[in-house]
Amino acid sequence: MPVATTLLMLTLMADGGVRLTLSESDNAPACEAARASVVRILSTSGKPPLLTMCGQTDLKLTPFVHGTPASAEVLRYRVEVPAGGGFVVQRLQADEACTPAPSAQPAVYCTRSAQQPAP
Repeated sequence: MPVATTLLMLTLMADGGVRLTLSESDNAPACEAARASVVRILSTSGKPPLLTMCGQTDLKLTPFVHGTPASAEVLRYRVEVPAGGGFVVQRLQADEACTPAPSAQPAVYCTRSAQQPAP
């Protein structure tokens, strides 16, 4: 599967969970521009993201849809962020455990999303 430049964004949900959003970009400069814009918008609205970064991944998800209710955020993903940069996102099955460790090396986030793996 081809690797794509992707914007990873983790945000805090009202119930305390962490939402994962992945958005593919044309290239690294476009990704960084999108990242800066999203951080500015969310921070101005009083809901700064937990983590935003651009990186390479071969995981493709369906597009993010604004206004998706929290009840639709049912797919689980484990996000690993090594100290040296980059990220790895892995889909979790319903019975797979995930232990968050955001301060560890590598940092681990247990997330939810409405975005599904793309066909």
